[in-house]
Amino acid sequence: MSLPDAGYELDRATETTTDAEGVRHLELTADWNTPNGTANGGYVLAILLRAALEHAADAGLSHPDPLTAAVSYFKPPSPGPAAVHVETLRAGRRVSVHEVALRQHGVTIVQATIGLHDWDRAGDAQHTPQAAPVIPAPEDCVDLAAAVPAGTIPIIDRYEARAERMPGWMEGRPSGVPEAVVWVRPRDGRPIDALAAAAIVDGYPPVTTEIGHIASATVQLTVHFRRRTSTTWSLLHVTTRHVIDGYHDEDVELWDDEGRLVVQSRQLAILS
Repeated sequence: MSLPDAGYELDRATETTTDAEGVRHLELTADWNTPNGTANGGYVLAILLRAALEHAADAGLSHPDPLTAAVSYFKPPSPGPAAVHVETLRAGRRVSVHEVALRQHGVTIVQATIGLHDWDRAGDAQHTPQAAPVIPAPEDCVDLAAAVPAGTIPIIDRYEARAERMPGWMEGRPSGVPEAVVWVRPRDGRPIDALAAAAIVDGYPPVTTEIGHIASATVQLTVHFRRRTSTTWSLLHVTTRHVIDGYHDEDVELWDDEGRLVVQSRQLAILS
């Protein structure tokens, strides 16, 4: 994975300082807050992922790339001081596994198990029968973020989002189909590597908006990283298949601007 660049918002917002006991400290910003007034789950994942990668590098492990992340959100993070605790559970030849916890006020609020490896030492077997969704290029699409006044919802200000047409829910006419295909990139022009991709997979409003439900909070998120990437735009394909007793699933595929799959995720979230 590329090195963080403090010139970009995401890198500043995920940077930690390490104390003598190896605990990492940071100030959670409100810049990634959702309409619920709490930190976006993708932003939180980026914090945990960066901490795991830096912990592995400090330990001398040759695993510079994320492979998997399984995240449980116990309670919503709030802006302010937070601590990240990282413990290596296993340091194998190909994959290392790390337990990462985000704590506020002495309480663990998010827990993740993160697998790291090195794409340069991965296998070469390939079978990719499914292609990226086909929509016009970003410059030929509708700018969705422009439809929301700046400063209204912080997370929306962090990204550019463009789609073939304005989603029905944004025009007051939900389509009834909980699915979206959208070009997304950081608004400040940051290249999309694994860290940015981790944030982006949970950065789009829940597609349950198309069936009349906008307020959603992630309970559990699983992310599989499929290749090392550095892309300008990412194509987000997000689908909800089932809403049962107030809980909904959300599947995401993230493709780079060359049409290659870079990340897959699934989450279970609660409608509120």
